[in-house]
Amino acid sequence: MPTNPIDTTPPALILIDTRKTAEYRRWEDKLHDVAAAAIDARIKNLQHGKKGDWSAVGEGVCELRFLQTGPGWRVYFHETNLGTLILLLLGGNKSSQQRDIKQAQAILKELKARQAALRKHKAAAGTSTGVRKK
Repeated sequence: MPTNPIDTTPPALILIDTRKTAEYRRWEDKLHDVAAAAIDARIKNLQHGKKGDWSAVGEGVCELRFLQTGPGWRVYFHETNLGTLILLLLGGNKSSQQRDIKQAQAILKELKARQAALRKHKAAAGTSTGVRKK
């Protein structure tokens, strides 16, 4: 019996991992229930690759805009690892937008510096133990 050349199985759902900085968590904890629910729903969409209304704001930071809820909520994020990880850096609203962008960029810069230092430390530890890489 011939097999069907058209695969009708649904594609695997892509789920992008999200991580929250301490600064993001502090902001998130201050939100009222309606705002928290709207932002949480948007983050779930983001995890499925659906960004919606967003823009790049410089230095690797992007901004999700929430124009229909609250005072123009904003969530600042960085997408890394070829679209498999999103770092939620900070949140804010339209009134604090410029300050929040600068702070999100500083948070990302610090995270990248820590990551580079950790890689350097691991590389140095690997060579000083006498273990050869094949």
